[in-house]
Amino acid sequence: METLPNPDIPATDAADDGDREPTPAEIESWERETVFVSGDEATAEEFPRLWNMSAGFTKRAIVRPTVPQPPEYVTITLPRPQVRDDQLLRRSLAVHEWNQLWEAAQFRRRFFDEEEDLTPDLARIADRGDVNIIFVPRTTSRYYEYAPLYHLLDRRTCERFGLPLLGRGQWPFGMEFVDIGKYLSDDFERRLSQAWASTVWRHLDSGSGLAAFRRDEPIRLLAHNLDYWIPPVTAVIQDTLRDFPLVKGDGDLPAEIRLIDGSVLDGAVPGWPRTGGDLWRGQQ
Repeated sequence: METLPNPDIPATDAADDGDREPTPAEIESWERETVFVSGDEATAEEFPRLWNMSAGFTKRAIVRPTVPQPPEYVTITLPRPQVRDDQLLRRSLAVHEWNQLWEAAQFRRRFFDEEEDLTPDLARIADRGDVNIIFVPRTTSRYYEYAPLYHLLDRRTCERFGLPLLGRGQWPFGMEFVDIGKYLSDDFERRLSQAWASTVWRHLDSGSGLAAFRRDEPIRLLAHNLDYWIPPVTAVIQDTLRDFPLVKGDGDLPAEIRLIDGSVLDGAVPGWPRTGGDLWRGQQ
């Protein structure tokens, strides 16, 4: 994964009882309710859960590549949600819109004016050409990089390995309203690696348990390697979403996509965006 540097994030001020500013304790209470689910809520019918937001909320039509490139995750440092700044808000919204266009894959940069819509660091990524990039926030816990894997673990596995019960995840990342990193332990990645290995092990070796293999043996290293598992899980997510219904607008779409200079964009066709919704919900 690649990491880009960056500043601090904006957010609106919370309000309570008119113009009274919420206390730090009230803010933390709201944030915890936003981030975590209680044991009563983490039922087999509701936990785990991962969902997707449709680009149809902001785009009438999209560019759909005939051969989508596999996505590459690029980690960026997002500003803290409490910081107010118009430039940073523009950046946060740009990341949200960029990621929403997952169906456009390597052509998503063509929806943006690099000078007006993107901040300089994002524009440098767009300047690389038609590459399929998904932005995820960089945190010490690395939750966002591995969220699709976490949100495949059932409650029992999370509790066994000391992982918190987090609310529904979103793919791809949209916008951060709470600094989730401050509520997760620094060893979140290690715990997730152990929990993931225990989950997939029965699919790798049905005869012997993990303890039967040395820590440096390839099959054991493979089971724990979260970076290895993210691409195939991402592929499954996209295959699932491609079966979602289309959000059809009025009229017909053109047969081809013409660029500003009049040329045709090779390898792409116009398309209606797909609906969003739950990718999975519940243990089964």
